[in-house]
Amino acid sequence: MRNRGRWCQAVLLVVLLLAGAWTVGAQTLTGDARRGEAFYVGTQSFAQGGAPCLACHGIAGAGLGLAAGANFGPDLTDMHGNFGTDGVLSVLDSLTDFASMEPIYAGRPLTAGEQADVAAFLAEVSGQTPFEAGARLMGHVAVWTGALLVVLAVAGWGRFKGARRPLVESARMRKGGLQ
Repeated sequence: MRNRGRWCQAVLLVVLLLAGAWTVGAQTLTGDARRGEAFYVGTQSFAQGGAPCLACHGIAGAGLGLAAGANFGPDLTDMHGNFGTDGVLSVLDSLTDFASMEPIYAGRPLTAGEQADVAAFLAEVSGQTPFEAGARLMGHVAVWTGALLVVLAVAGWGRFKGARRPLVESARMRKGGLQ
């Protein structure tokens, strides 16, 4: 009977230790989306010196569509939605498995923390509606073009009259006056 009590205590201790280890593991996989965004766009460097993700991959959902010429790799807006956290972490852990990424990340793997941060950022932007700059950009271009034309017209109005007057006088003198 005594052995049974010790055995139950041992099992309980193992369960508690495993639960604690699982919790610690879960905490290390919980990334910071802001830090992940900084890694993604390159405002914070990866520890091993790998290139920022935005160098090749856009995220239209975060307004990072074709920023910095990021059109080599696919848009990653829905990566987390398509593959889930485990899939994203698996991809980030094995970047050198992709032929185009192998030369960039060979010998420069992402740390577990960097992977978790980038995965948190990708989870945050997953499913967001792509940022549409087209209509707004066209509106800005139209307004600024109109403003520029008004400024040029106002600045040039006096010059037009000043240039026209001597030409008219010169024509009158050559023809002996206008009729």
